[in-house]
Amino acid sequence: MAPELDLGVMAEGIIELDPMSGRMVIRSVDENGENQFLDVQEHLSKYRGQEVRFIVTPFSTINELAKMVENGELSLDQVPNLRPS
Repeated sequence: MAPELDLGVMAEGIIELDPMSGRMVIRSVDENGENQFLDVQEHLSKYRGQEVRFIVTPFSTINELAKMVENGELSLDQVPNLRPS
């Protein structure tokens, strides 16, 4: 059996500024139709001092790339990759 590892968090939703705290959150809707808020800074602070992989990709870009591949404007091997900053 594989050891229990901390794989961090993955969230999909809308980035918003919480007016009460002034912190950035990701709002998503759960299976009951309720809004859930993930405090980005809170999750990042758990790994303070550690190396992490942080990826933020807007769905508008993902959808545009998918459309370009579907329409033959771009082949899969031409889809750009993330580059470290």
